[in-house]
Amino acid sequence: MGQSFIRQRHRTHTLENPMEERLHRRKVGGMSFLMGGDGSPLLLLHGVPGSAYTWLSVGSRLTTRFRVIIPDLMGFGASDAPAAGDDLEDQAQAVRQLLAHLRITHLYLGGHDFGGALALTLMRLYPELTLHGLVLAASNLFADSRLPWALRMVGVPGLGHLVAWGMAGNGLGLRLIYESAVRDKEDLPWRDFRRHRAASGLRQTRRAFRRSLAQRRLRYAEMEAALPHIHCSALVIWGDEDPYYAVAVGERIRTALPDAVLKVYAFTGHFVPEERPIETAEDIILRFDQ
Repeated sequence: MGQSFIRQRHRTHTLENPMEERLHRRKVGGMSFLMGGDGSPLLLLHGVPGSAYTWLSVGSRLTTRFRVIIPDLMGFGASDAPAAGDDLEDQAQAVRQLLAHLRITHLYLGGHDFGGALALTLMRLYPELTLHGLVLAASNLFADSRLPWALRMVGVPGLGHLVAWGMAGNGLGLRLIYESAVRDKEDLPWRDFRRHRAASGLRQTRRAFRRSLAQRRLRYAEMEAALPHIHCSALVIWGDEDPYYAVAVGERIRTALPDAVLKVYAFTGHFVPEERPIETAEDIILRFDQ
């Protein structure tokens, strides 16, 4: 079992991050991604709604220690719409194809929100991959956890489609997510949060909300069962004021993993990598001792 720590907030984050130029955009097989740096590969997966920009500020700070790869999932950001399906398995297949193109078989892996579920799905489907370390940021992996209000509303007959549309757009729905889920609005202002949710991902964002609800019990039960068998070092990071998934969910993940540490960030909401990029990058380096 690991330990839990609470990190107090320190205001050193600025939107101008000169290290971001270390990550360069490429596109392979319809999947757009940011990549840069030297060292062991570190793959970072975004959540919904989101894009590679979710991890941009964190990833750029890690390029001196890792070879950082941050994809836009299929249908999000600058990636093409998926040719087939867009559930967890389909997205995992697209990510696996990217890793194959880059000739990566050994890696560190991180995911925020939906990206955490995708990370575990990737490892379940492709056991030939060797995982050196795992980062889970505000990622629910339990079927019995209380759903965020957005997902609960998506499941309401006759209303779900409209709610999903609003959550995926960059207008009122997204503004409601921002107001409820981002605690530190000075370090993560609305204009930046909105700009990083690309319009090209609207359809996939709506589908992802609906599919997450439909797949919840079966897929998340598989993930929960897999946690005790992940024997690499793991880092679980959480915001102390996450309105979607309480810190207790992070503590539950930490307890289920054989070798995990939980870091809880003060004055932080759900979008931890964007709200606390400096702390997140520091803790990844400290945890994996690169």
